[in-house]
Amino acid sequence: MNVHFLSDGSDFRSRGTSGYLAKNRKGTGMFWWTILITLLIGLATFCWFFSIMVFKYPEKPFNYHLLTKLKKLEDIKQFEPEKVPHGKFLGAKEMLSAYYYYNADQLRHANGALKRNYILNYTEESPVYVKGTYTVTQSRPLSEKDVMPVGWVVRARSVDMEDVELELLLPGAASEESPYKEGEVFSLDNKATFGTVLHIERTPNDGVCATVVPLVYGKYAVGGDKKLGLEAPDLLNVEATFPVTSAENNSTIGSSTKVAVKSDP
Repeated sequence: MNVHFLSDGSDFRSRGTSGYLAKNRKGTGMFWWTILITLLIGLATFCWFFSIMVFKYPEKPFNYHLLTKLKKLEDIKQFEPEKVPHGKFLGAKEMLSAYYYYNADQLRHANGALKRNYILNYTEESPVYVKGTYTVTQSRPLSEKDVMPVGWVVRARSVDMEDVELELLLPGAASEESPYKEGEVFSLDNKATFGTVLHIERTPNDGVCATVVPLVYGKYAVGGDKKLGLEAPDLLNVEATFPVTSAENNSTIGSSTKVAVKSDP
């Protein structure tokens, strides 16, 4: 007599469930691997773009501090007169014409490019030089709050166009007294001074003021036989505000004035 035992199907279900679980685990693993690979690709892309932006815009405070800390920026060069970068020279009239009609956004972009080119020692773009004769209106020593911590800054007005001013940065000048007296006249040329524009600002009288720094350091001819020792700055304070001097502080400075200070009433 043949006896048939009815199976409850548990063996079939067990084998079926095992196959399903293994297949499910495999699908889940592929899902997480896909997410991980996607995140890694995104991270690599971000790092690539981040490094490009850091090197492309070294004038930005975060970028500048990072690059200087990693020693990825060259020092500011001390050019010899015969080796300065070629660039265009603007007199007072040309400078007013070049920047007078700039709006706020255009000035911001122009100033960013001017600072960037200075930091990069003009390896990518040519400098903009200033020439002409200017009359001193004020001066003061530079401080840690300024773009360059040591030296002097002299503000002056063009003798040709009163709407054009400049502030001449003299980095590293160790003089205890101002290199120029109020009312004294000095000239910038294309033979010895090579004053390059670092910043352009609109003035309250609807003119322009250029922040200028010489590219030729060493012995700087102040006037006559007088020379001033200049040194390129080691580091810049890229958070400093511009202009360095105030248009509202064109007060008289004496020949022995060290710092212009307003006394409290």
